[in-house]
Amino acid sequence: MPSTKAIKQRIKSVKNTRQITKAMEVVSATKMRKSQGFALDGRPYALAALEMLGNITARTDYRPVLLQERPVNRALVVVVTSDKGLAGAFNANVLRRAEKIVGERESEYPVDVVTVGKKAREYFGSRSENVVKEFLGFGDFVDPRETNPLSDFMLAGFAHGRWDAADMVYTNFRSTLKQEVRVARVFPVDLERVRETIRNIIPEHGRFAALGGASPDLGSSHGVDARERYTYEYTCEPSSQAILDALIPHLLGMQIFHMILESNASEHSARMVAMKNASENAADIITELTLQYNKQRQAAITKELTEITAGKEALEG
Repeated sequence: MPSTKAIKQRIKSVKNTRQITKAMEVVSATKMRKSQGFALDGRPYALAALEMLGNITARTDYRPVLLQERPVNRALVVVVTSDKGLAGAFNANVLRRAEKIVGERESEYPVDVVTVGKKAREYFGSRSENVVKEFLGFGDFVDPRETNPLSDFMLAGFAHGRWDAADMVYTNFRSTLKQEVRVARVFPVDLERVRETIRNIIPEHGRFAALGGASPDLGSSHGVDARERYTYEYTCEPSSQAILDALIPHLLGMQIFHMILESNASEHSARMVAMKNASENAADIITELTLQYNKQRQAAITKELTEITAGKEALEG
């Protein structure tokens, strides 16, 4: 049985650990709210761009390469994880789903893997998957310019025929206690999927949930209803083709940017919950150790009193 001194030292150690986990919980909660705020700030801009795109595509038969589907001879899977741990099952869930998706795709055609975050790099770096690119350090509050290297790399690969399809495995933020791993098809570009990604920024619960009803009706994904909805015309300079060629890659970049923000918010939420559970467990351990310390201390006092009493009786006898 450990001594009272050892128990006291352990109580002190657990208390110090609890202070760290409480601090990490508060920091993660702040970062989670800021990540949601950044995502929501860019949402009106992305929706306005989608509205413009729907209007233009409704008035032209031209379809850029990024909108054209083709037979899949080789595919790409982008896996989005965090650079840090201590986030519960956040990274494990993404990696498990990504490995399953890669296995399913490889049964049909060759698959390349792009990793985002140190955890994905470490996981797939020790396996036989063909990792063609690694991205690290997107940061807690990413700027669209930080994610441009990823979107540019994916755009160039699809446009040059390196891949015929691309999926992104990331974590979508639903609420503080609920995040779900999603597999989103990025290429070929489907405007409805882009719209869905942007709309999913609104969480189900919390202070941002009230914004869910603020989305305008953008019509169908390819502008089928746009002719009936819009009463105005766009004058395209230099041409609708040039505008579509520039607008669609930009929308793709926005979609990827929002997916990274969703993953960041989910990471901070998962870490906040994990640290909250750790703090509660530490409090339980402190209670148990304090009870054990008091029992052992009381036992030692009782033993000393018994010895003193016995010695006194021996002297008097």
